[in-house]
Parts: sequence; C-alpha cells; structure tokens
Amino acid sequence: MMKQLSVPVKAVLFTVAILILGSLSSFSVEWIRGVSIAEVYGEFNLPPLAPPRWLFGPAWGILYILLGIYCAKLSSVTTNRQVIYYAMYGQLALNILWTVVFFSFANLWLASIMIVVMDSLVVWLLVLDQRRVKYLLIPYLAWLLFASYLSIAVLILN
Repeated sequence: MMKQLSVPVKAVLFTVAILILGSLSSFSVEWIRGVSIAEVYGEFNLPPLAPPRWLFGPAWGILYILLGIYCAKLSSVTTNRQVIYYAMYGQLALNILWTVVFFSFANLWLASIMIVVMDSLVVWLLVLDQRRVKYLLIPYLAWLLFASYLSIAVLILN
C-alpha cells in the first residue's frame, strides 16, 4: 500500500503544480502572439483602478500559494466532497485557460464569461465547504472579483 503524503508535502506539490500551470498559460501568450502579457495589457484601453503591469506576477504568486494549500487540504473534505472537487478543479482549469483566451486570442467576451463563472464557483466553494481552510479562498475571490471588473471593463472599452 502506498504511503499517504502529509499535508505540507501536498501543499508544496500542489503549489508548484499550480505555479507551473499558471506560468505556462502566461508563457503561451508569447508563444501564440509573439508578445508578452505586459505588452498586450499595455495595448488595451484600461479602466480606472487598473493596476500597474508589475503587480500581477506577485499577486498571482501569492494567490497560487493559497490555492495550493487549499488543494492540499481537499483530502480532508467529508461533506459535499465530489462537488467541492469539481468546483475547485473546474475553476482552476478556467483560471489557467482564461489567460490564453483573454491575452492570446483576445476573446474578451468569452474571457469575461469565464471569469464570472470562476467567481460563481469560488462563492459556491465558500458556501459548500464547512472547513475553516475555505477562508484561504477569500483573497483569491477578492482578486477574481477585481479581475472580473477589469475584464468586463476592458471588453467595454475596447
């Protein structure tokens, strides 16, 4: 029988995996369009409160660490387990794909729909998950809601 990994080891593994996937989605913009996300971001007409380009990397790095810790603790879910797994990994897949849809393909409509679905899934997770670890999702939800504002505003302004 295989030994169960400890939560700290799982947290590191999930965090590394999420950071790699997030980085690959960012690098895909350059592979597909030949320009960086920062350059694409600079081309948009931006709304009030749009943050500087340099803020996104550190913000997502911190959020991906929180998501990695949350994912590591998913094995302790007893109530609504399957639904919580689908919601978490579904929104995470949308998160990774959103960068490609928004920046690589400039499909602002689809990206805006995707991010609203992500918002909804994270709110649903906060409602369904009865464990205190769910509070790690609150900074992520706050950033997602802000990103939703940016995404929809960029759609309207461009």
